[in-house]
Amino acid sequence: MNQYAILLGYFDKQMKIIEKLFKQVVEIDVTVFELTYMFSMLLQQLYTALEDLFKQIAKAFENHIEQLESFHKELLVRMNTEIPKIRPMVISRKSLLLLDKIRAFRHFIRHAYDCELDSGELEHIKARLKEEFQEVLQNLQTFRGWVVDLAG
Repeated sequence: MNQYAILLGYFDKQMKIIEKLFKQVVEIDVTVFELTYMFSMLLQQLYTALEDLFKQIAKAFENHIEQLESFHKELLVRMNTEIPKIRPMVISRKSLLLLDKIRAFRHFIRHAYDCELDSGELEHIKARLKEEFQEVLQNLQTFRGWVVDLAG
């Protein structure tokens, strides 16, 4: 069975989820207190969907991450790294910086039990998503094209 065909099937499934979550998250009015938690949960889901795709890419090409204590950060950095003779980088430096911000926010949301969300920070994240997320999607489509060529 072709590991690249399997990756492409998973890739296409995840991209539909990622695009749907992105559309939902940027539509939320984060100035409305009651919606800040919905924004946070959807943003967390968006990042998790991306991370799941990155795990499948790592599984298909480099197979494992050594530093389990910094797994999430290392996986993201690895996606910004070309691995000579194995695969090109998956995401650009600009995409890495945006996704690292979202990764850090996801960590905060998962571990912050007794705090109020800062609507200014949420507005900043939302504005960056609107401005920069298309590059993430383009990076992923470019990588997908490379995998299609590889799969034959």
